[in-house]
Amino acid sequence: MSLLQSALDFLSGQGTIAGAGRDQHDFVGQTVELGEMKLRVKRVIAEGGFAFVYEAQDLGNAKDYALKRLLSNEEEKNKAIIQEICFMKKLSGHPNIVQFCSAASIGKEESDTGQGEFLLLTELCRGQLVEFLNKAECKGPLSCDTVLKIFYQTCRAVQHMHKQKPPIIHRDLKVENLLVSNQGTIKLCDFGSATTIAHYPDYNWTAQQRATVEDEVTRNTTPMYRTPEIIDLYSNFPIGEKQDIWALGCILYLLCFKQHPFEDGAKLRIVNGKFSIPPNDTRYIVFHGLIYSMLKVNPEERLTITEVASQLQEIAAARNVNPKSPITELLEQNGGYGNTAIQKSSSSALQISKPPVHPGLMLSDDDPTAGGFFDILKGGTERFLSNIKDTSSKVIQSMTNYAKGDLDLSYITSRIAVMSFPAEGVESAIKNSIEDVRLFLDSKHPGSYAVYNLCLKKYRTSRFHNRVSECGWAGRRAPNLMNLYSICKNMHLWLKQDQKNVCIVHCLDGRAASAVVVCSFLCFCRLFTTAEAAVYMFSMKRCPPGIWPSHKRYIEYICDM
Repeated sequence: MSLLQSALDFLSGQGTIAGAGRDQHDFVGQTVELGEMKLRVKRVIAEGGFAFVYEAQDLGNAKDYALKRLLSNEEEKNKAIIQEICFMKKLSGHPNIVQFCSAASIGKEESDTGQGEFLLLTELCRGQLVEFLNKAECKGPLSCDTVLKIFYQTCRAVQHMHKQKPPIIHRDLKVENLLVSNQGTIKLCDFGSATTIAHYPDYNWTAQQRATVEDEVTRNTTPMYRTPEIIDLYSNFPIGEKQDIWALGCILYLLCFKQHPFEDGAKLRIVNGKFSIPPNDTRYIVFHGLIYSMLKVNPEERLTITEVASQLQEIAAARNVNPKSPITELLEQNGGYGNTAIQKSSSSALQISKPPVHPGLMLSDDDPTAGGFFDILKGGTERFLSNIKDTSSKVIQSMTNYAKGDLDLSYITSRIAVMSFPAEGVESAIKNSIEDVRLFLDSKHPGSYAVYNLCLKKYRTSRFHNRVSECGWAGRRAPNLMNLYSICKNMHLWLKQDQKNVCIVHCLDGRAASAVVVCSFLCFCRLFTTAEAAVYMFSMKRCPPGIWPSHKRYIEYICDM
C-alpha cells in the first residue's frame, strides 16, 4: 500500500468515513485531504460494484473533480485497484483519456469501514456519452461527421494505450465508458479491467488452463462486447489487444445504427461473427468497410488500431472535417458547453524585454521589416498569405497531423503547427516523445523548421539542430507584451526567409500559451482583425484553448497595433 500512500485525513467535525454497512451517500458532505488538496464531497455521480464516484470541490480554488472511492478487503482486489491507478497515471496526459490528478490509500487497520480504502481523483467531465446520445435520439440519427469525431477520438485513446510497452489492453471498451469533457471532446475512462497480459492458447493447453483464463477474462469483460476468441478458447486464437478492436467495431456499429450488433450477447452469433448492416443504409456507408474489418472472427485478420486511425483520418480529410474538434452537434442539442468556468489570471505588471530567442533566428532592430512588417503581404510575396490562409483539405488535421505514435501535433495552417511539450525519458510515455517529434520534423520539414518553446521547462535544443527559441513564459500568466510582439516578428522573419520554412510552437500542453502566440501572429499578419476570429480558428484546427480574459486582451493588443 505504501506505493500510493499519501496524507488522507478526514476533517470537519464529521471525522470518519461511513462504515462499510452504511449508505455510501453518507460520504457526501465530508471533507477530505488528498495530498495538498482539501476537498469537499458534493454528491454521488455514479456507483456500481465496490466503487463509488463523487463530485468533489477543491476548497482552495473551487475547482470540481471526480473522486472515485473503492473499498476492498481482498488482496487480489487490492492489487487490481493499484494496477488501475498505475495505468491511469501512465496514460494520463492524452487529450482523449480522463486526466489523472491524485490517488491515496489507507489500510483496513486505519479505516473505520474495516476494509482497505482507495481514493482516485480525476478531472470532472460533463457527463457520459450515453446521456448525450439518449437526449439526441429524439432529434434523429447522428450526422456522419459526428460519428466520425466520436469514434476517432475514442480510437486515439485506444491507440495511446496500445503503443505502450508492453501494450495496455482496455478489455472493457463500451459506450458507457466514454465521457464528454467540458470542452466537448471524448474521454475514455475506467481502466479497472485493463491488462498488459496476452494469452496464446495452443493444442498443448490443458482444460484447466483454458478454464482459468476464461474465468479471468470473462470477469473483466462485458458479455455483448466479448470476442470470439474469448468465448471459444478452443479456437486457439490469440487473446491480446485485438479484443479492443472488436469492441471498437461494436461501438461504431452502435453509433451508426443505435443498436448493438450482438444485442443479446448470443455466444453462437459472436463466435461466428453473425451480424448484418441495414441493407438500405446510405448515411453511414463510409463506415461499412471499417465495421466489417474490425468484426472479423479471427483476431489476426482484424485491423490494428493504427490502421483504423489511419482510415478515419483519410475519411476526415475527404469530408473536410477536423476529427479532433468538439462534438458540437451533441453539445448544441444538450444546451451548449455548460459550466466551463473561466479562471482568473494573476498577471504581473508589464515589463519590456526581448525574448531569449536563438541568435540565428533573431530579428534585429534594424531589419527593414521591423518598421513595415506588412510588406511581406505585398507584391510578389502574396504566396505567403495564401499559405497562411490555406483551408484546403490538405491542412485539415488528417494524415499530416499524426506522425508515428500518434503525435500530439496539429497544423493550424500549412506553415504553423502546435504541439505539446516534447518530453524525454519517463515523461515521454504520456507526452510527445522528443525523438518521435524530431524524426517527424526532420523527415517532413528537413532543415526548414524553427521551434518556439513558450514554457520555462527546457530540453536539449541540439535535438532540433539548435533552432529553438526559448521564450520562457511563466505558466498560467498573461504574456509580456514586448516578448509576445518580438516572437511574432521573429516568426515573421523566419517564414519570410524561405517558402519552405515552418514554425512549430509549443507550451506544456499546446493549448493556452500556444494559442496566444499563434492567434497573435495571425492577427499580426492581418489575417484576422479580431481575437475572437483567431481563437475560433485555433479551436477548430486543434482544440478549445481555454484562454483567460487576460490572454485574450494581449491578442487584442496585437490586433490594435
